[in-house]
Amino acid sequence: MLKFENAPNLNNSELNPSEIGADVNTGKKSEGELTPEELKKLKVEEGQEQKPEKPELSPEEQLKNLEGEGEARQQEITRLTESVEGTKAKLNEVRERFGLLPTKEDSPSISSEKDKMEKLKAEQEVLEKQKEELISRQEKERLIREEKEKILQEKLDEVFKEFEGLNSHDFESIFTSGKTPEGRNVESKSMGSLDPEVAQSLAKAFREGIKLLPKILEALPKLLKKFDEDLTKEATERVDKKLEEEKAKMEEGQKKEEKPEEPKSEEKPKTPEGKVPPGEIQQEPNPIEGGNVEAPKV
Repeated sequence: MLKFENAPNLNNSELNPSEIGADVNTGKKSEGELTPEELKKLKVEEGQEQKPEKPELSPEEQLKNLEGEGEARQQEITRLTESVEGTKAKLNEVRERFGLLPTKEDSPSISSEKDKMEKLKAEQEVLEKQKEELISRQEKERLIREEKEKILQEKLDEVFKEFEGLNSHDFESIFTSGKTPEGRNVESKSMGSLDPEVAQSLAKAFREGIKLLPKILEALPKLLKKFDEDLTKEATERVDKKLEEEKAKMEEGQKKEEKPEEPKSEEKPKTPEGKVPPGEIQQEPNPIEGGNVEAPKV
């Protein structure tokens, strides 16, 4: 029977359990331990999580980026066009030296550059479309902002008319406390229930004769925000309706341009039977056609 020197006695109770498996599990990773590849992957994932999110670009910045990309592609298209024309000219010069006629067929290098140009032109069209959509969206947002201010001005005009119809006691209560004499919020037909601060500020503006929105917004800069949701909804509906009407008018105008009016044919006046119309020559019968002319005698 073979004996191994220095081999641990597995039956020895004093032996440390970790020593028993020390040689057996050598080269195997312990439970919960990560391999170098897994550690590297974990670090990459943690780095990605720690990266701060890029702030969303404003419409102006987006438009600037699109214009920059478009200019870069246009420059490359110009360069490729010049390169193609130059290569063609050189090839035709060489053919002319050998007494050959210029060819219309493209060489492989020219075909490759033309393919690049087509790809760049397609990308350019996409960028132009994105640019148009962005400008259209910006224009619509501007129109909505202007419409919101217009609607708010209309509502304020209605509130001031309601103030005019109040007696002095009720108006003084709103002017001093922003509430009715009964302690309730002011109810407006155009703006609904008014916050006491808003009602009081509007009463002060009314007494001072300030009725235009820009001046009122100086005293109440948050007035637009208070009614923003309702104003945005109403303004968007108005703007959409106006844009649809303008689009319909443009389409109608284009149809008229594409379909020109046919010129009316001038009706000739009827000529009585047996008379020659003015401006026409009456043809005399040809004597040869009748067959009555005698052949000359020899």
